[in-house]
Amino acid sequence: MRINLFVDYPRAPKFERVRLTALVRRILKEEDKIADSINIVLVSDDYLLEVNRKFLNHNYRTDVISFDLADTDSIEGEIYVSVDRARVQARRYDVPLEKEVLRLIVHGVLHLCGWDDKTRSQKLRMRKRENAFIESFFDRRDKG
Repeated sequence: MRINLFVDYPRAPKFERVRLTALVRRILKEEDKIADSINIVLVSDDYLLEVNRKFLNHNYRTDVISFDLADTDSIEGEIYVSVDRARVQARRYDVPLEKEVLRLIVHGVLHLCGWDDKTRSQKLRMRKRENAFIESFFDRRDKG
């Protein structure tokens, strides 16, 4: 399984690739999913707006977009995260930028695993799952 992190944004937070990869692998394992490859791309608001327009025909800014590119049961996907949106949300929720970007990455991986967030109850369930993975990520760093 390949998990790649591409940073196409000069002020993106720095992640320890090994730890980020381990987190994505753990999510996949706990969700009982197999992945061929996942590309995580940190981009600007403008870049993600163009992706949203071009591929989803949505003319609005968003914080994360996941694309499931697989034609089998195995996951092959791309996750695009707007660092600009993450920065705004981090201020709004009073959390570090790194934590908000991580939330969006986890959110994208959960979408690739089949999670949906169209209804209020789905959103709440997904947020609870995100929180569990995010807290474990930071707990492990603090202890290790």
